[in-house]
Amino acid sequence: MMARKLIRFVFILLRIAAIPLFFVLFIASLFYFTTTIYNFPEAKPFNGKYIYNPYETLPLRAFKAHFHAHSKEWKGITDGHNDEQDVFNAYTSRNYDIAGISNYHKISTYGADKTNLFVPMYEHGYNIFKSHYLSINPNGVSYFDFPFLQSSSHQQMIINQLRKKNAFVAMAHPKFGGARKMKNMRDLVGYHFTEVLNHYRTSAEYYDEALSAGRLTWVMSNDDTHDLEKEPSFKRWNMIFSDTALVDTILNNYKLGKSYAVLSEDESFDKQFISCQSLGGDRFMVTFSAALDSILVIGQEGKLKEFNTNAQNIVITFQPDDTYLRVVAKDENIQIYLNPLVRFDGIGLPLNADLTAEVNHFLTWLYRIAVFLVMLSLALIMRKLIIR
Repeated sequence: MMARKLIRFVFILLRIAAIPLFFVLFIASLFYFTTTIYNFPEAKPFNGKYIYNPYETLPLRAFKAHFHAHSKEWKGITDGHNDEQDVFNAYTSRNYDIAGISNYHKISTYGADKTNLFVPMYEHGYNIFKSHYLSINPNGVSYFDFPFLQSSSHQQMIINQLRKKNAFVAMAHPKFGGARKMKNMRDLVGYHFTEVLNHYRTSAEYYDEALSAGRLTWVMSNDDTHDLEKEPSFKRWNMIFSDTALVDTILNNYKLGKSYAVLSEDESFDKQFISCQSLGGDRFMVTFSAALDSILVIGQEGKLKEFNTNAQNIVITFQPDDTYLRVVAKDENIQIYLNPLVRFDGIGLPLNADLTAEVNHFLTWLYRIAVFLVMLSLALIMRKLIIR
């Protein structure tokens, strides 16, 4: 008799514990009920007899920019250990021209009256698998997200919402957290930059997966610091070329790939990218300010195409089967990531930000009906558990 009562008591506890679980699932399903399913543009390598060189004509001046750092916000709920003032001052004191604060779903206005190069921004995403984006220079904040698993269509919905706010969109740390699959990199369109260098992960293979599918974005480097003292800060940044110290001009040049990304272990910047000059035909000379231990040329599917050691420059040559080539220069202290040179038709630059995914209305409503049935089942289960 006692054993039977104990078993019954355990079942009652399990039912009580199950109610909040099913309630959370029901609330989450409300988000997924809004899902739109997309047909993505065909993933195909860059092609054409012309080659786009983002460094063909460069302004003489370059601006040091950082777009991913967190301060204390939302009453300490989110991860940030320093005040806005501390973050801003720490970066500007180290000669960062753009010292961005990218708190989650909130635009910091600190610095707006302290610099002519203030850029509003925030980090979008509160899903558990870190499918995040940097929304740069938006006219507002988007709060919607899918909290759990995300398909390419879910991620495309978020990108589209950010673009509706007129933002420059960067895919944040694609290798970190498990949200990004290689299929997502081949599918997704509409974003401008890929954060390849981030102190949590370096995502070069994800970047090459997207480039190999004809998704042209530009490389980005950020600390993603949440604590100026305990995390590796001031080691990653972007150099953006511009003739004028105007935010709109700088960001427009950034959109065209007139930039490069830097990782410096000791924060120094004694070796810099100088130029990428055409030598005629399909040959280009990439030059740095000083010799580096290695200069790598990477192409389709992330394959190493050429390399040079203990050199200040390298000549890269497009072979008939080369769709894009990008250069990475390294030594024990510094890494410099250049944007890719890509094949195109000579008319329209194949920017990923200019591509769009079409709505599949049939699959969209089929998916929503399926989610509705799941919601109905969850509601009936909760009702039964509560009555019992």
